[in-house]
Amino acid sequence: MSQNQWASYSGQQLTSAYALEADAFGEIAMSPGFDSLISQFNDYDAYLEHLENQSSHRQTVSALLKNNGIIDTAVPSLELAKLFCLAQLAASAELFHSWQIASSKLNCDGMRELIIQTSASIRNIPAIPSETHPDQYSESQRQLLNGINVLQNVDTVRVMQILRLLGLISTTASDIHQVSLGVGNGYRDLFGIHLTPKITRLEDGSGVKFQFETVEKQAAHTVLVDNDPVYKNHFSGLNERESGRVLALNTDADQALKTLDEKQQESELSMRSSVVCLRLDHRMMPDVEQFLKSIASVIDSSADLIMTIGAGNNLLEFEGRLKCFDGLFEYLTQVGLNPVRVLLHGQGSAAEQRSNPNFGQLAYSSYQILYCKLDRSRLI
Repeated sequence: MSQNQWASYSGQQLTSAYALEADAFGEIAMSPGFDSLISQFNDYDAYLEHLENQSSHRQTVSALLKNNGIIDTAVPSLELAKLFCLAQLAASAELFHSWQIASSKLNCDGMRELIIQTSASIRNIPAIPSETHPDQYSESQRQLLNGINVLQNVDTVRVMQILRLLGLISTTASDIHQVSLGVGNGYRDLFGIHLTPKITRLEDGSGVKFQFETVEKQAAHTVLVDNDPVYKNHFSGLNERESGRVLALNTDADQALKTLDEKQQESELSMRSSVVCLRLDHRMMPDVEQFLKSIASVIDSSADLIMTIGAGNNLLEFEGRLKCFDGLFEYLTQVGLNPVRVLLHGQGSAAEQRSNPNFGQLAYSSYQILYCKLDRSRLI
């Protein structure tokens, strides 16, 4: 959704979405294996490194990918359920960032009570009229939009940790040269993708508490692309403040890729090692093969491709996004690459899938993830 479409979300809807995420955390917190799961977030990077070096985990991932790289999560195995619990805990580190929560509150009732208390200031904020330009938002409207940004980031963290826990991505942020398409305001692509979750157990005289944090990291360089004119001033500001680390292009994707190609040929920018498109709008790539050839012109010899789709604004848009992912998966397979597609929704018709996301609400949740290690020589 564009920023103005997202602004139609009211404070009541935002509170409901926060409560849904908190419920998911509360259910995990009440499970028998919670202590073991949450302990991994004291040093999450070390835990991921441990998984990467564990042969049994590699075998588990191989088993999950045995269906030609498609992971259908409608009825998750025990191994997949554990992975999802870890990804949800990682997302909760962002949702509850800077909070200290008593262990006695780590259950569904306790988390719901906390959400009701902390969301009191936004609950009655009405939806922002779509014709209101972001530069004209009131303080309460900005507060509402900030809450929406957090929700989008929560979903981004969850997606990225699913990929990391599957061992598909292990590159550190400081080594990444990224291009991100359809970025909106760009926050999730600059920061959400690279966040490291941290949850620390604290003990004092009053009992046990848990400190929730996220450690911000940023890629070595990021090219942000979005053609919505509402971001013109925002992108100009990013280019001024983040010169050397960010290039924000307020133009169509095909033109932006040409601009990036030219700058790389002039040695102004490095070839990209990561291509990101979160909540893809299928209309951005009417021709899958041509789109991937354009991507090939700006990537290094290999690069991580990370894409997600959301629900769209209606069923027709959702079906368009599914069809686009079908085309991408088929073409990447055809040229000898091994794409991975994670289905984060229930089974049935497109309408049934759209109404049944695994996580969160329709408005902000990712429904599918497409990952592929691109090989430039197979795409040009």
